[in-house]
Amino acid sequence: MNIIKRISMLTALVAVMFAFNACEEDTVSPTDPEPSNVTALMANSIDDNTVHLMWTAPSDLDATLFQDYTVAYYPKGTGATNAPELTTTEAGIPFEVTALDTDKEYTFVVTTNYSDGQSSTGASITWAPAMRFNTVDAETIKIYSHTSNFGSGLILSGEFDEPELATIANIVNWNLALDTKTSGNIKFGSASSTTYNGAATATNSAMITSSLIPADGLSDVFDSQGLDSKSFALQTVELEGVTPGNNDGFVLYAKTDNGTDVHYAKIFIRYNTSANSVLFGTGNDQYAEVTISYQANAGFPYAKK
Repeated sequence: MNIIKRISMLTALVAVMFAFNACEEDTVSPTDPEPSNVTALMANSIDDNTVHLMWTAPSDLDATLFQDYTVAYYPKGTGATNAPELTTTEAGIPFEVTALDTDKEYTFVVTTNYSDGQSSTGASITWAPAMRFNTVDAETIKIYSHTSNFGSGLILSGEFDEPELATIANIVNWNLALDTKTSGNIKFGSASSTTYNGAATATNSAMITSSLIPADGLSDVFDSQGLDSKSFALQTVELEGVTPGNNDGFVLYAKTDNGTDVHYAKIFIRYNTSANSVLFGTGNDQYAEVTISYQANAGFPYAKK
């Protein structure tokens, strides 16, 4: 056998061995990892047909395979069949879902998708849209000090389903109140827990949470659980000398309960940086300025307009 034939045979043998080894390596190569669910999924009611979602990307996210996140949503209890889907590649920033029904609770499911076709099982949260009150009758919502002839009491949902101010003459209807009657103290909270004469008659008094959350507004404060998971009590919180740091104010939660219907709210109290106080204005008519998110649907544990 001449040398050329031997070289040809050797080359062919090497090629066969390489192909065999390549096939063997393919059969034992590890499969691509499955994507994990997002974490810290939270929601916030923005208005009566809009909810914002927020989440954290999976800690083991494979950036080379990551494609996007799918956000599916459907009325609670109806099932996910034919649920609308939205997509995004972002995490850690608010994601907006609009055109929701005011009177429905929704299940939102966020799924992590890879380019190889694999998807996570999906993380979910139930939430509802809610009404937002920044103004009433084209005026910011102001709750006045006890020295003013304007209202120091706040009714979360009045005659036209909007917040109303109320004077001491209507203290029985107050839900919340601003109490400046004690020198050096500025208190806000449950009407029945204030120092006003007749406070004990405020049978519609709302309960509140005790913590003040520094924020620039209601849109900043997300929740991972329904507001019914929070601890409410008939109480007031001290606002004198309390500062929100670099934020524009504070958020707290409120709950009204007449024994049959429970309604939840989130309240933003604006801070007056120039005065180092929550009070604005001068003289007898100083006031606190608030924004309200109120859930008009009884039993919905979500802040709503």
